Amino acid sequence: MDEQNRILVIDDEVSLCEGIQRALQPEGFQVDMAFNGESGMIKVLSEDYALALIDVMMPDISGIDLIKSIHEIDPEIVCIIITGYATVELAVRSIKQGAYDFLTKPFSVDDLLLAVRQGIERRQLSLEAKRTQIAEAEAQRLADEKKRLEELDQAKRQFIRLVTHELQSPVSAIENYLKLILDGYITPEELPGILEKCMQRTQEERALIADLLELGHLEVIETFHTEEVHLDEVLHTVVAACREQIDRKNLQLEILVAAEIPAVTASPEQIKSLWNNLISNAIKYTLENGTICIHLDVEQENIVGSVKDTGIGIPPKDQKQIFSEFFRARNAKDLEVPGTGLGLAIVERIIEGMKGTIEVDSQVGQGSVFTFRIPVG
Repeated sequence: MDEQNRILVIDDEVSLCEGIQRALQPEGFQVDMAFNGESGMIKVLSEDYALALIDVMMPDISGIDLIKSIHEIDPEIVCIIITGYATVELAVRSIKQGAYDFLTKPFSVDDLLLAVRQGIERRQLSLEAKRTQIAEAEAQRLADEKKRLEELDQAKRQFIRLVTHELQSPVSAIENYLKLILDGYITPEELPGILEKCMQRTQEERALIADLLELGHLEVIETFHTEEVHLDEVLHTVVAACREQIDRKNLQLEILVAAEIPAVTASPEQIKSLWNNLISNAIKYTLENGTICIHLDVEQENIVGSVKDTGIGIPPKDQKQIFSEFFRARNAKDLEVPGTGLGLAIVERIIEGMKGTIEVDSQVGQGSVFTFRIPVG
């Protein structure tokens, strides 16, 4: 039988239960009986009911207290209290506990049918409202997902355009240099300089391709082997590799690492890339005789790392885009320092992949500090 017509009567008066059953069954309701609270709960656990008629006074449990237990199993069961002692206090207690209505003994068949039908109708309205809410929520979810996919598609097209442009630029430059050589416009004295420019462009192209490959790999986590990695150990390895560039510009380097930095589960290659991009950027955009400070510490449940420089800084309007693919601040371009514009995008992807965050604080002409936080766990 339809769950909407299934009713449970919980009352220790057998004759009352049987009388309710005789009154409701001809009206198309299936009526089950339970003669105490415990057996009533067993039936609620094993069957689906639309409505429960509950005696307020039973030997093992109060009917009012039983409402809470029933609604913990199924909050949509409509509960109607049956009592021989109807008072305002009882009505208030019943409603507070979740009762829909109450019947005062003795009650007529008409009163019983009215209360039951109204209770059933109330349940149907409640279920319909919930179904509507679920449908609306699903529609909103689908609309949000559609919007997100459209944004991703737009970002993908923009990224492809940027990649195409960035890949073509060095190749076009090399091609133009070679045409000048082949057409005889370059003198023997100028040739070494032109070849050096071709070499620089080739290196730019190689760096760009390497960054694009790394960015692509970050989209597929499975491509990286993970293990326990100590950020401080990788930091010292990267600094050692950058030492020649640091010395060439006569930069002062300060490294402060707290004792006992815990290991994180990560890809060693990604941690190396994280440090390498942050430190190489600091070197690249700090003028001669400047200072770079690298800190690594533990704060609460996070490993906190920062790379601070006294470089050219980032204009305020550019700081919101600094982690975007191929973006380079105007003053960075003016410095004519080679760069792919992908380093910080890679850093952000790595940090986010570790459930961390990264932020920048910068002032033009005074320098920048990049601070990341990675959960220890």
